[in-house]
Order: sequence, then structure tokens, then C-alpha cells
Amino acid sequence: MRSIHVLFSFFYLLLLDFNQVFHTLDNRQLLIGVRAIDVSHQGNHKKVKVMKARKMTPLGLSNEQRNMVAVLLCGAVLVVLNQTLLSPALPSIMQHLQVDATTVQWLTSAYALVEAVVIPLAAWFMGRFSTRVLFMGGMALFGAGSLVAALAPFFAILLVGRIMQAMATGVMMVMVMSLILLTFPRESRGKAMGLVSLVIGFAPAIGPTLGGLLVDVVGWRALFCIVVAFSVLIILFAARALKNREGFPRTSADAPSIIFSSIGLAALLYGLSSFASSDHVEVCVALMVAGLIFVGLFVWRQFKIDEPMLRLEVLYSRRYRMAFIVCALLQAILIGLSVIMPLYIQNVLGYSATISGLATLPGALLGAIAGLVGGRIFDQHGVRGVALGGVAALCIGCIGMYFYAIDSSMVLVVAANMVTCGALQILFTPINTWGVNSLNNELVQHATATTNTVNQVGASLGTALIMSFSALGTSMAPQGSELERIFYGYHWSFTSVLVLGVIALLLVVFFIRNMKSDKVAAAAKSEPQAKEEIGVYQTVGEVMDTNPVVVPLDAPMSTAAKILAGADASGAVIVDKQGTARGFISNSDILRFFADESRLVTGMAGFVVLRELDNEDVRKQIVRMKDIQVVDVATKKVIGVSPDTTLGEACKLLAEKRLKVLPVLDGDKLVGVVHRSNLVRLIAEVLEEDK
Repeated sequence: MRSIHVLFSFFYLLLLDFNQVFHTLDNRQLLIGVRAIDVSHQGNHKKVKVMKARKMTPLGLSNEQRNMVAVLLCGAVLVVLNQTLLSPALPSIMQHLQVDATTVQWLTSAYALVEAVVIPLAAWFMGRFSTRVLFMGGMALFGAGSLVAALAPFFAILLVGRIMQAMATGVMMVMVMSLILLTFPRESRGKAMGLVSLVIGFAPAIGPTLGGLLVDVVGWRALFCIVVAFSVLIILFAARALKNREGFPRTSADAPSIIFSSIGLAALLYGLSSFASSDHVEVCVALMVAGLIFVGLFVWRQFKIDEPMLRLEVLYSRRYRMAFIVCALLQAILIGLSVIMPLYIQNVLGYSATISGLATLPGALLGAIAGLVGGRIFDQHGVRGVALGGVAALCIGCIGMYFYAIDSSMVLVVAANMVTCGALQILFTPINTWGVNSLNNELVQHATATTNTVNQVGASLGTALIMSFSALGTSMAPQGSELERIFYGYHWSFTSVLVLGVIALLLVVFFIRNMKSDKVAAAAKSEPQAKEEIGVYQTVGEVMDTNPVVVPLDAPMSTAAKILAGADASGAVIVDKQGTARGFISNSDILRFFADESRLVTGMAGFVVLRELDNEDVRKQIVRMKDIQVVDVATKKVIGVSPDTTLGEACKLLAEKRLKVLPVLDGDKLVGVVHRSNLVRLIAEVLEEDK
């Protein structure tokens, strides 16, 4: 019963201590209030009123938002803890339900498979249901699945309960991470996500150790009963503290998309998970090929339908695309090691399951702390430095694992695992936040769903790859003793981990770099004014659209007109093949062309063209657009700003020049645009937050 008491205490303190994280900073908040009062004596009474009304914590959260984040984190911790809590119980389940290892592993692999299939549907659920209903409903489904598993008379029912848990987890994790990310202001997201990683990271860290103790004391069924109890408690807390967040766009539930993603991901993940242990490799290969085909059909359809299940235009952002590739690779290493490390410690070194759990505990705890540190470094210095340092440490840890021997000391095992786990976790937060910050807020939940889906594929791929190398290594030492053959296989597995670490190093060195807007945001945080403007963006680089509408330099006017009409844009930057801005074409330029040539359009009377389209001269003029280069009609001088331009300067330029679109240039390279409508919308959001 002591173990159960410890588990209940952990969750109770988690809910309280997260609130305390901000209360410990109350002195700093009071100092800000004192400065505001001092200013008020100079006549700035309005500012004092705003500061008192908002009562923001140093991370930019109100008390209501802080409580909401605490509840969301508790839900996330429970579902994450559930993934590792069951691992030490698998032998007991095998014994009680009379199943072999090949069968019992489906409690883990099926969980990942179902979660990966459900994740792409998360954006649809978030657009259709309120966040309050979705969170509480997800926790209810999760608790119901746990109850089914606890009462399961045979293995099939137990597997159904795990599938119910996975369905809830797939939706909840996307929603929780999206809500937490959007609740914090952009300039604090790195530190905030580091804090989230710290809290959530402790759950899988203590999962194996806590699970082993509980299995020994009360049995494996009690694990699920405890999860049911905490699910009910979190639902009760959510009913009081959780508020709805509006603004998630509605997406369609396209039946072909659901079919393609379900079949594709299920076939792909089944093939990858079964590749190492199957006697029919050709079947696994066929499943993987079929899975890739169906996933390709899913991706193709998302770009063809008007309301896709996932808005995969997030992949157009080079930063986000590179971030999710690197994070998927890191996830493959992390999950692969979580499988191979206990096997090496128990089967080669001869230690018990409890000792193997304790041996991995320091690395998991260090990783949780490293996630917080990585987020703070990212906020202050950008992504480049922390990413380079992290992958260097990752390679050092992987080299230590490469030198594991058949009789290695536990000191070496624990040290190498600590370095590797710490490096992995210090990388996740900065790289993921760096990628997400390149997207508009309305795309965050789609990006999170995409990232989590790819991470599941990466986890399955990493496990399959590492276990395949283990089987290959065993077959390459047929003359050795059983212990030597097992060790040789694990040695090849750790070698494959080192190879993956080197690949991650190369990707970070060549592709992960700081943007000017990152540096400006980091510098802005050190200024006192930034503390008084929490939640308000400072520079153009923080709010610009990084996927602007552009027209090729060699395009005819007809193509430019189609591009503007298709994107419903008022104008677009003309760029050459190197991405250099060479001009600007707007709807006014196109109308002016008709005014100059046919005299049918003058000034703002653009509707004349629409009335006179039956006129043969106008039709000829439209056809003639195919023969005229857009650069001959466009404005040659590009009025633009740099990413570190303040929003005030950008607003002034838009107003004085009567512009609707303001290009953002890094030198002469186009890196984004700022729309007048976006700035007005941003002002409205800030006013709404100040209510």
C-alpha cells in the first residue's frame, strides 16, 4: 500500500506544485507592479489599471490560465505515465493470461499503432468539439479503457482496453500540447515548453520503477485500477478549472482520407514492428510498401480537397519540415533505447527487472531537467548553439554505449545512458519550438498532429531497426555461447544507435540555424519593456507569413492573375529562382494595365472591366496578357522591411504607403510578408486578452 500512497501523492503534489512554480515568482510580479505605480505618479494612470487587471505571471499567464495549464499537464502526465507503467508488468501478464512474448508485445506495439492512426484525426476533433468537452471526454474514454483492462478475463479483452486508451491518448496529447503552446505568449514558449517537458518527462522516468514496485506489491490489475481513479480525479478538476479556447478551425471528416491514413499507417507500422521477429519477411516488406502507397494517397488527397483532414501546407515551411524530421529521428533513438537497454541489463549483465528500471532512472530524470534547460537556452540564444551542443553530447553518449561489454560495470552503463537521454531531451524542446514558431497560430494544432504522427512512425522504425540489428548480430556469431551471441546482437544494436546519432549530428550542423527574428526575440526578452508587454509581439519576424504568395520572374501576366485569384491575394512579390525579390505585382497593377491600354478602367472603377467583359476589345486584351511578362507591368521597386523591424514601424509604413502587403527581406532574399489584415487581427487579439 505504500507504493499506492506514493503514486497518489505524486499526482497531488504535481497539481499543486505547478501552481507553486508561478507563485514563487510573486515578488518579481510585485516589483513590476511597484514600477507601474511609480509611473502612475507621473500621469500614466491607464497603465496601472491594465497591469492590475491582468495580473500576469512572469511567463505571461493569468491565474486562470495557470490553473488550466496545470489540469492539462496532469492529464498529459497520466497518459504518458501509462505508456511506461506497464512495461515491468508484461511477464506477470504472460503468466496469468497464458500468452507468449510475441503476443504480449502487442500491448505496446498496438498502442503505438492505434495512437498513430488516431493522431491525424485530432485536428478534426479539435475543430468540431469544444476543448472542454474533448478533454473531459478523452479522459473518460481513457479511464473506461483502463477499467476494461483491469477486469479483462483473457488477453483479447485486455488488448481492447489498451486500444481504448490509445484512442484517447492520440487525440488528447495533440490537443493538450496545442492548448499549452497557444496559451503561452510566443516569446515565452521556449521556456514554457521546457517546463512542460520537465513535468511530463518525470512521468516516464518513474514509470518503470514505480510499475515494478506496484506489480510486486498489488499485482498488474491494480495498475489499471489506479489509472481509473486518477482519470476520475482529473475529470473533476477539469470541470472546475478548464475553460474553452476558441479559434480552432473546423476541418472536414473526409472518408477517403480516414481510410487512406488508417490503412496506410496500420500497414506501415505493423510491417515495421513485425519485421524483426517475423518468419515471413516478404509479407512485412509488402505491408510496408502498401502502407507507403496509402500514406502517399492520403498526402495527395489532402492537397486536392477543399477541407483537408490535416493541413499539410505546414510542410511548406522549411524550418518546420527540418524540425519534425530531426525530432522523428531523435524519437527513434529514444524509443529504440528504451527497448534495448532493459534487455541488455537483464539478459547480458544478469540484473533483475527492478535494477534495470533503477539503472535507467537517472537518465530519465536528467532528461526531464534537460528539457527545461534547453527551452531557456533557446529563448535566450536561439536554436543553433543548444542544438549543436545537444547532438555533440548525443554522439558522445552513443559512443559510450558502443563500448558496452559483456561484463561492463553498471557505472559505465548508467553514465552513457544519462548522457544520451539528457542530450535527447535537451534537443526536443528547442528544435520543435523552432519549427513551430515558423507557422501561424491557426496551423499549430495541425503541425502538432503531424509531428506526433511522424514521431510514432519514428518510434516504430527505431525499435524495428535496432531489434533487426540485434537479430543480425546474433546470426553473425553462431559458434559462440548463448550469452556471447546475445551480447553480440545487442552490440550491433548500440552500433545502429550510434549511426542514427551521427545522422542527427549532420542534419543539425547543416540545416538547423538561427533566424534573425529568433535573435531579436531573445534580445527583446532582456529589456524591461518586454516584461511590461507580455503577450505582445515585438518584431515583424515574429508575426510574418513565412509561406507568402509569390510570382516567378519569368511568368506572364496571365499566370500572375491566376496566382493572385487562386490565393485570394491582393498582391504578390516577384522572385527569381534564387528567391531574390525583383518586383511586386498587385491587383491594381493588373487593372492599371487595362486602364492604360483600353481606357476602360480608371482609378477605382475596376467594376467597368467586369461589366464590359463581353466587349471584344477587352477579351483580346485579356488574351494578350499571355504574351506580356509580369515584370514589364509590375512595380520594380520593392518596399520591404527586415525581420527585426518593429511592428510599430511596419504599421507606419503600411499606412503611409497605403500598402496591403509588406514584404519581409533578409538582405534581398524574400523570407515572408506581413499583411495589413493580420496586424489588425493581432491588435484585436491583444485587446481581447486585456479584457
